[in-house]
Amino acid sequence: MKEKLKIGIDLDDVVFEFMKTLVNYYNEKTRSNFLYEEMNSYKISDTLKINHEEVDDIIKEMIEKNKNLDMAVCEFAKESILNLSKNKEIYFITSRVHRKNTLESLQKHFSDINFELFFSSNPYVNNEGKHKGEICLDLNIDYMIEDSYEHAINCANSGVKCFLIDKPWNKNRGEHEKIIRVKNWKDILEKLEEFENVNG
Repeated sequence: MKEKLKIGIDLDDVVFEFMKTLVNYYNEKTRSNFLYEEMNSYKISDTLKINHEEVDDIIKEMIEKNKNLDMAVCEFAKESILNLSKNKEIYFITSRVHRKNTLESLQKHFSDINFELFFSSNPYVNNEGKHKGEICLDLNIDYMIEDSYEHAINCANSGVKCFLIDKPWNKNRGEHEKIIRVKNWKDILEKLEEFENVNG
């Protein structure tokens, strides 16, 4: 019997609308008018022109305010993941530093499927832990789904194929033979089906 494909899935801005939530929260808090489309780096302190400690405090406040459970789900994400779970193994792999309520928010939306949750190191804050490429190799992940170019190139350099969803902060970044650019979740499902048909 053919083994199920193993799919690694990032959380923020792949499953949950983290950046849009953060920009809206920051604008309300500071009476600013930053646009989501202006977030051209995942180094949020660079884009918002504030220091890392201030970013950290704002994220903590935002998570505490909505308990992480009310963050919108990215377009097509839920139905796509439910679809994938029918014949593939699902692994959520995130570099979240603030981990509170992460499992609870996943259980809220994906209680009907079997999944595992792993936390990696984060290249933007240099915390300790295995990077995503190492975790993917440990789990024998076939495809990782990402929005961060830094994580995607890390996985690709580790030999793991990675879907990179188009976002303002990963535009105009380099290419790699193992990084597959996609527009959205529908694009991912179509390409996965193509690859499976080719590989039998």
